[in-house]
Amino acid sequence: MSWMHGIGPRNFGPCIRVLAIDGGGTRGIIPALILQEIEKRTGQPIYRSFDLIAGTSTGAILALGLTRPSDADAREPAYTAADIVRFYEEHGAEIFPHWPPAVRALRRIFRPAYDVDTLEQIYATFFSDVRLQEALTNLLIPVYDIEDGRRVWFTALGTHSQVLMRELVRGATAAPTYLPPARIYTHARNPAKSAVAAVDGALFANNPAQTAFEAAQTLRAGNDKSVLLLSLGTGATRRPAKFEEAWGWGVLGWMDPLLEIAYSDPSIDHALRLVMEPKHTYVRLQPDLGSPAIALDDSAPATLARMREATRRYMSANAQELEYLLTMMALPRSPQCGPKVGADYERPEGPRPSAGTAKR
Repeated sequence: MSWMHGIGPRNFGPCIRVLAIDGGGTRGIIPALILQEIEKRTGQPIYRSFDLIAGTSTGAILALGLTRPSDADAREPAYTAADIVRFYEEHGAEIFPHWPPAVRALRRIFRPAYDVDTLEQIYATFFSDVRLQEALTNLLIPVYDIEDGRRVWFTALGTHSQVLMRELVRGATAAPTYLPPARIYTHARNPAKSAVAAVDGALFANNPAQTAFEAAQTLRAGNDKSVLLLSLGTGATRRPAKFEEAWGWGVLGWMDPLLEIAYSDPSIDHALRLVMEPKHTYVRLQPDLGSPAIALDDSAPATLARMREATRRYMSANAQELEYLLTMMALPRSPQCGPKVGADYERPEGPRPSAGTAKR
């Protein structure tokens, strides 16, 4: 297997360590479960293991949630990966309440399938007034700006530093036909000055690993630019369509298949293997969910249980690959790596200061 490259006596591991998390709605519980196991095995929070965390759509919930500082200690995370798993289990049905299939389909034709009041309350509770600059490691979160027709990658630097995490995650998860767009205000003191009319970044980067790899080259100041990239999928699920059926599809018939196609791009994985190996270390973990396909908004307890079991089986079957990843993560960095490059925000000791202006 190509991922086995480099096993053997080594003094140092890769210099730059990157985590990339796919989008996938409620299927975000799958990477959350994998990260829970990694936290358990390493004995430390996820943010300490990576120089950069990139997350698309539901991956943004994990990226932001795992780097949100605690109110009691600004240098420690508020949530563990196990907390994020519970987030999906406890709030999935609130965010995506069950509708009969016919009602759900009709709502999506004329308006977004789900209301946002409960969702925004959940995000407000989860992220409070924390701003992007407070994230415990570098972040990369994609959204699509529908007013300017552009792709936007949010980081904790420059004009993005004052963005509220709760607003960013709301926009980053605004999947068309499921949820309405969101405004992300990029200036705290003058909200009218600049805002992004955001929808789900999965429309162009459901798998953010390639952009994360490109961004990684700037994250260490030394000469050694070797990268460890862990890419987490949200479960391979198939929605096959027969030619005879698709022939007669209109808007209603194509809604779900189009989003599945947009949110699935296995060529990213293939391209990264060609670019990264053997110089860099690349691990892609993607459980196979089989059939029937799991919709982005399926929050039924039986579905969550199915995803839990599929993830457990996958990690058991790929125990050697996971062990290799953990071994590489445990190796120290070479002096040639140089210091970590990041935001100039000075994180205080003790409780995090309230932003005070976060009332939007």
